[in-house]
Amino acid sequence: MTVTDSELTMKARSVAKCLTYNDDEPQATAKHLLLEMAHRIDAKDIRVHKKRDGLLLINGIGKARFMNWSERIRWLLFGVRPERV
Repeated sequence: MTVTDSELTMKARSVAKCLTYNDDEPQATAKHLLLEMAHRIDAKDIRVHKKRDGLLLINGIGKARFMNWSERIRWLLFGVRPERV
């Protein structure tokens, strides 16, 4: 069974909901670690959408921007997505 990045972050966030910062140190550390991991994976999970104005990049957190010309050429020729939004 293959888990996508968005499914992995949703599972990490749901496990973190069950943990608390108030109980003890290991639980607080685990909650912080899961939330930080989910945030970093969401930031790197980039989707490309074709719009009338150009190609729109959206990451898992919701940040969005249009591709510039050099990114667009790399995407069309080699299929390489930009690393950041």
